[in-house]
Amino acid sequence: MPRMTTCKRAVASAFVAVLLAPAAVMATSAPASAAGKYYASCAKLTKDFPHGVAKSAAAAQRQVNQGYGRPAYGAKAKKVYAKNKGRLDRDKDGTACER
Repeated sequence: MPRMTTCKRAVASAFVAVLLAPAAVMATSAPASAAGKYYASCAKLTKDFPHGVAKSAAAAQRQVNQGYGRPAYGAKAKKVYAKNKGRLDRDKDGTACER
């Protein structure tokens, strides 16, 4: 009988993990409408990406090493960076609107 309890516990844990996984992804991803979006200023960009956007994980890590928050650097953030880098990445460090 102890095996039955362990099996039920494993099934329950897996079920909870499946339910919580989408919530974790939604909490960390940027809005779908922000992909490749033009932003007129850093104030507007940081409403969607609070710590800015980076062109790569390495650029994001450099910002963290310098004391800033971790900027977004996923596929959507890279598209936003590419569209706005000329105006919003003034120091040309690979991160736009770092905070």
